[in-house]
Amino acid sequence: MPRFGFAPIALFCLLAFAGRAAHASTPGHAPGDKDLRKAEAVLSKLLRLEEADAAHDSEAFGAAFKKLYPGLFVAVAELRDDDLKTELATAASLYDSARRARDGSAGHPDCSDELRLSYFRLCRESADSAGLLRAKATLHTRRARALLGYARGQRDAETLDALAEIRAERSTDLALTEEALRALKELTTEAADTAFSADEEGASPAGVGGRVAAARAQTAKQSSEGQTPDRLSASLEEVGRLLAALPRTRVRQLLANARDAFRDGLFWQLKSLPSRALVVSADSLADPDPLRRLDLDAGDASRAALQNLRAAQRFISRAEAAVEDSKRGPDFGE
Repeated sequence: MPRFGFAPIALFCLLAFAGRAAHASTPGHAPGDKDLRKAEAVLSKLLRLEEADAAHDSEAFGAAFKKLYPGLFVAVAELRDDDLKTELATAASLYDSARRARDGSAGHPDCSDELRLSYFRLCRESADSAGLLRAKATLHTRRARALLGYARGQRDAETLDALAEIRAERSTDLALTEEALRALKELTTEAADTAFSADEEGASPAGVGGRVAAARAQTAKQSSEGQTPDRLSASLEEVGRLLAALPRTRVRQLLANARDAFRDGLFWQLKSLPSRALVVSADSLADPDPLRRLDLDAGDASRAALQNLRAAQRFISRAEAAVEDSKRGPDFGE
């Protein structure tokens, strides 16, 4: 799969921003006062985390985090679907990721993985991965603050610039989402061509033998065409980069579900390879078929792979429908 590089996305961001900077207006339908008060309550909690982080006090940050999570996720989930929820949900998720990165090993971030210009700039200024995640969370918190300010009547230059920036980011969201959809559809189509054609119900021994023979032929064809598990894994990593650049919306969750289902299907396909090998290794007695340890056979594994592939296809279809609905609605983030 062609690598979706940084340069096209950065250029797209700049063009989209330039085309919208002079036309900032409130995104979508104006939320009611009750919706705004709920959003303001979430924002105040995020600002507490931001203050603790700005003070470089890890104990204060940890204490604030433990007090606010996981309740913060519940509060975000109850918000009205719009740009404001998108920014708040993304900030909350990124602070959670930052906390986990702080607790684990967090080396210097690889800025080449950042597909957004805004994220790339933050990456260049961050000393470690946890710091980058917190900087991203702060960015989305600032945008949420601008959206709330606009809804409350603020029309200063800073607020209008922030809204223009948000619109440009929504356009980038769409470009990244469509690229992730394209990549996932390509993966599932390729997997469908190489997967077992297992029956939905039981199969006769002859049927099983036919499927094994067909799978062996497909394995040989796959090797000759360079369609290896390593290449599929690399494609999955590319999808992961695209998902990491997307805000936390329903569309992103559907794409992540599709990616996970495909990855599980690939796992079961790989588990079935020893049973389908044309040449039996001399080490096979010392390293038996992993399916035997699970009391499964190649047919079971192929059916599990097929079920996961079908699940991935369903998630992809739902994501496509959600994207089309969002194009007709006021916000991409819905």
